[in-house]
Amino acid sequence: MGAAHRILFVDDEISILDGLQNLLHKQRHLWHMVFSQSGEAALAELQKAPFDVIVSDMRMPGMDGATLLTAVKDSYPNVARIVLSGQAERDALMKALPIAHQFLSKPCDGEMLRVVIERACRLQRLLTDDTIRIAIG
Repeated sequence: MGAAHRILFVDDEISILDGLQNLLHKQRHLWHMVFSQSGEAALAELQKAPFDVIVSDMRMPGMDGATLLTAVKDSYPNVARIVLSGQAERDALMKALPIAHQFLSKPCDGEMLRVVIERACRLQRLLTDDTIRIAIG
């Protein structure tokens, strides 16, 4: 069993973050989860320690999800990026497509979210394995 996966959740609504924490309560022994209420706070967390996966809302005051995920893509390319957004609007989806590995809509059931994050962690570990990265090119 390797080190715990480190997952960063970002949403400006504390109720959403609380909901995610409750939804993923069983994972707390397997994952180290950090909950941030803004893009700025999320970037500060990324500067402190590495993460495997970031799960971000798109619509947030200040720095929105697209801006945050673009910054993560540029500065921390090994972090898997997942959008969890309540808006099914096309423009949000279009903004998210080039910067996110996965798009989930709110509300999302815990099992689905767990599976997607688990898969992202596995993929992320594979891609950071140099031999595989070289083989994929």
